[in-house]
Amino acid sequence: MPLLDWLVKTTLLDNTFGINTHTSPLALYAVMGLVNGLYLSAHNAFRGLPKGMVTGNFFRSILSIPVALAFNTAIGAILFFFNVPAVDAVLQKWAAIISKAASDTVAGVIEGTVDRFQNLKLRKRDVKKKFADLFDTYAKLEMLFPETEELKILEKPEALFASRNAEVKDLAVMVIIHSLDLFYFWMYLPRARMTILDKVSRLTPEERTIFFQSQHILVQEQHISRLFVDGILGRHFSRPLSFYLTTYPRYLAAIEKESYASVES
Repeated sequence: MPLLDWLVKTTLLDNTFGINTHTSPLALYAVMGLVNGLYLSAHNAFRGLPKGMVTGNFFRSILSIPVALAFNTAIGAILFFFNVPAVDAVLQKWAAIISKAASDTVAGVIEGTVDRFQNLKLRKRDVKKKFADLFDTYAKLEMLFPETEELKILEKPEALFASRNAEVKDLAVMVIIHSLDLFYFWMYLPRARMTILDKVSRLTPEERTIFFQSQHILVQEQHISRLFVDGILGRHFSRPLSFYLTTYPRYLAAIEKESYASVES
């Protein structure tokens, strides 16, 4: 703001070239917007932000010009309506703020769009890997139960926990971990819900059955609580455990309802 207000607006434009909100608001906001865009782009590049965001912040200087003019006109009309004296002088004092507000408005749209695509890219990667891990774990369980009818292994997870086979127990725990991860994705990560629903809509009927059975293993409160207590998330497990116990029923209801709705549509 000091750069825009004193150096650019006052010293360079007004005092040197006579450019202000009265003589040439277009030139005023064009120069101020360009300077602000160059500064932000250099700052974002130095911070190592995505290239799309850096480029967007450079070109936002151009896009912010009509927005700044619109803000300037609207504020001037409001001041005139309330009979504020010396409207041009007031707008000149506020020019740096108006330019910054216009730039931030455009930036909100640009950065929001970049963030959206970045989050979608990350969620697709996370969800794809988690589904692959889940189905891989189920395939290993199938090999340990060749006599069990297909898609019936997870119908009674209590039998897995009571098994004398240590590998079966370990795989059952892995199913729980994958399901808890998807639960966490759904509840906390940006764009995770739509990504999971899209993934479920693309599954085969058999894969969809395995997915829902694996998620319903979350109803095994006793076994899952024991995993928390035994240190699955470290020593500080009280808050995650409380969140799991109070929230998983709502998660299961939501994921079933929305998944079936997305499949039908």
